[in-house]
Amino acid sequence: MACPEHSSVPDFDSSPWVISANRTNAEEKGTTFINPFNGCFVQASLPILEGKQCLKCFGDWLLMFDEGTRECFLANITSQSKISLPALLHPQDSLGSCALSSPTPPDCTVMFVCSLGERFVLYCRPGDKEWTKYVVDFQNDHETFVGTIFGSRGKMYLNTSWNGECIVINATSSGAFVEEMRMALDPDTRPLFHTCASFWVESNGDIFLVRFYLHSYQGLGVTNIDVHRLDTSKYVWRRVENIGGATFFLGANCVAVSSLAAGTQADCIYLLLWGCDGVRLYSVRLDDRTISSSLLPACTNQLSWSDVYWAIPQSFRQGPAKSLDVISRKFSKSIVLVEDKEQMVSAWSRLPVELIELLVPKLSFVDYLHIRAVCKAWNLITRPIQHARIHPMLMSIYTPSGGMCRLFDPMIEKQYIVKDSMLSHGKGQTLHFSKNGCVLSTKGKRFIYAVNPFTREACKLPKMRRQLFNGISFSSVPKLPDSIIFAIHKTPWQDSVDIMLWRAGDTHWTKDELPCYAPFSMTYSNPVFFDNEFYCLGVHGNLGVFNPDDITWRVLDKPEPIRPDAHDYGDRFCYLVEHKGDLIAVFRPYDAEPIEVFKLDRSQMSWTKVLRLDDAVLFLDNWNATIRSSVEYGCCNKIYLPFFGYNEDEDRKVSVFYDLEDGKYKPGFNGMREPINSIWVEPDFNMHM
Repeated sequence: MACPEHSSVPDFDSSPWVISANRTNAEEKGTTFINPFNGCFVQASLPILEGKQCLKCFGDWLLMFDEGTRECFLANITSQSKISLPALLHPQDSLGSCALSSPTPPDCTVMFVCSLGERFVLYCRPGDKEWTKYVVDFQNDHETFVGTIFGSRGKMYLNTSWNGECIVINATSSGAFVEEMRMALDPDTRPLFHTCASFWVESNGDIFLVRFYLHSYQGLGVTNIDVHRLDTSKYVWRRVENIGGATFFLGANCVAVSSLAAGTQADCIYLLLWGCDGVRLYSVRLDDRTISSSLLPACTNQLSWSDVYWAIPQSFRQGPAKSLDVISRKFSKSIVLVEDKEQMVSAWSRLPVELIELLVPKLSFVDYLHIRAVCKAWNLITRPIQHARIHPMLMSIYTPSGGMCRLFDPMIEKQYIVKDSMLSHGKGQTLHFSKNGCVLSTKGKRFIYAVNPFTREACKLPKMRRQLFNGISFSSVPKLPDSIIFAIHKTPWQDSVDIMLWRAGDTHWTKDELPCYAPFSMTYSNPVFFDNEFYCLGVHGNLGVFNPDDITWRVLDKPEPIRPDAHDYGDRFCYLVEHKGDLIAVFRPYDAEPIEVFKLDRSQMSWTKVLRLDDAVLFLDNWNATIRSSVEYGCCNKIYLPFFGYNEDEDRKVSVFYDLEDGKYKPGFNGMREPINSIWVEPDFNMHM
């Protein structure tokens, strides 16, 4: 909903707002204020901002710059007051980000860090006649600033490019000086194969590093998150599971508020990030480790992400509790392997066990466990759990250090908690691939292992020198004699592919670099083991094939690309899956555009568009595609996604799927919640490892 064009400035005490002060269209005037939580936006004319460029927002203070006169000043959008600063004569293209040493001007220092490759800062205090250039002595020829800076309690924090040092500059007076220069190494939990967006934010005296892992180099599709707090006694990043009850607002500027003081959702992180359809608001709940996104109103895809700021004044952060509409719901805490709490009528035990045996193929494996717990007689069922009805379930790590995983059943729309699953012990884990009930998971930068969370079998694999791959999969469950695990990495500019190979019984990974002179841009998806070779999908729709017997790589002349204009770095989620002897390619956009499905006609070696899946149902997460016969599940033409909605009337989660018949996402797309770091897993109770 939009208010009149030249409205007054909104009430900042009611909610956090987003401000867009730099207009992309010269004919547009005014400043746009957006409430991302209710969809309202207003356009207000503020004379103090007209014709000026906004360099940064600090709460409700804007750092403004007139490119013609070089005038520089701080403007308050609430009081519309102005604090003059010295003219900014230094070339702007050599300056990076900027920060205030304190959120309460005029008692503050304004500081610019130089752009990448330089070694100085530029600063002033209100009342100074000119800016001061301060060159930092790094004592080596390699170290430079990377452009990150933020202020807290009179100090400026900056990081460097070579050793990852944290530079602390005391800016409490007119003469700034380096107070501390300590190495703060990048946390080793970061997977190297992921592109990530990093944000530093100060909260109640603590410094946090928040990293969002993205699906592509274009900064699209958030797939995972981790949070670290800086231990300033040793300058070491410590991974944390919460942010002390605070609420973080991240983007081109970063703000932390106390949830108790501001009435916001505790341990919640909001992120503004550019997407192919405009600027998106991501909402991350750290308590239940879910994420959702919605499109920011009044922000088109022509608008630069760096021109959109959080406007959150001190009055909101310190005022009495307010009501903030948060897109979230507490999840059900049903527990797998726990007896049904309803009272069972004793007459059930009189049913013949033989009759119960006939029902087993109609039961889900969870109901099978519940049935056996009804009474002693039913516990004597001879049909094993392998005869129960099995279908893919969405698995995610519930608490990284709590030893529990979540399973969401999309067919009956119930969620379960699996205790001691063998998957969730330790921090920094990422789920990558699943097949035959076995899940490949990595921890940190080197550790990798395979686990069946249903049989609790585990196979610890040799350490990787580094986890750098676009996709990974296996031919059969690890520890079977013929098992092969294959990982591949390729960037668009490479004329080669990097492969890593492990065979059952190997004590180390085999690594090789194979030539690839044919055009091939690898997707961020997992290969498919098909006809004794690993098939890889390119972002344009062509295929690359790795033969594990003779260690060769080739790009097929056919099929020809079906998306020749796609960006080399990828512009959507891409999948390759085998079904009944056919290869199927799936392209899922990052936004609410239609999902496209193609089947490879092997007689012509060409892709044929699939408009219906009358005999199959698809399950897609961020890396994998699983396809099963629709006869087993009584549904067809559905593509289940790694999200869930919420039915408020019935107080339960609902599955989210794309309907091929009418081309719609149901029950919707925006605002759906996704378990962080999730993967579709088909339960398998057979002992393999």
